[in-house]
Amino acid sequence: MKLDARVEEALIEINFVERYEALSHIFSRSRTPKEEALDYYDGDFLMEIINSLGYEVKFSKKEYFFSLKKEKNGQYEFGFKFSLEYGMVELIWDLKDSNQNVLLGTNLFTIIRLLTSPDNKIMDPIVSDYVDFRDVMKIAFDMYEDFKQAFLKANAGDEE
Repeated sequence: MKLDARVEEALIEINFVERYEALSHIFSRSRTPKEEALDYYDGDFLMEIINSLGYEVKFSKKEYFFSLKKEKNGQYEFGFKFSLEYGMVELIWDLKDSNQNVLLGTNLFTIIRLLTSPDNKIMDPIVSDYVDFRDVMKIAFDMYEDFKQAFLKANAGDEE
């Protein structure tokens, strides 16, 4: 798997690797031991937290993921999904063009490996409670919004 050049440019532009490493480091296993991780949660309450951050979210029982409402911007459709299991927050970004070609559709853990090294073992953030979850999602949403803008800027540069 290789990243689309515009996606890679946008990720580099927003300092994605450094930001995700920082998020993973702050919300790490050393901070939240396995026995303190948010193992059982109220899905409706998670959705309320996401709504309070300004996003519409739904839960897919089939995929066992929470998904934000897809966002269309010109010929592109951006998506954001997440799951919470054993306290680990898996974050996934999606990006499709108008022909439904997938330009990005993987978890942030894999994106880190594609940008750095297949051996890079930056872990998903780990949360112990709903406050941690909210804080992780705030940071993740800031990164996501920055990525969307950087991608559109990189794409506009390709069209010139």
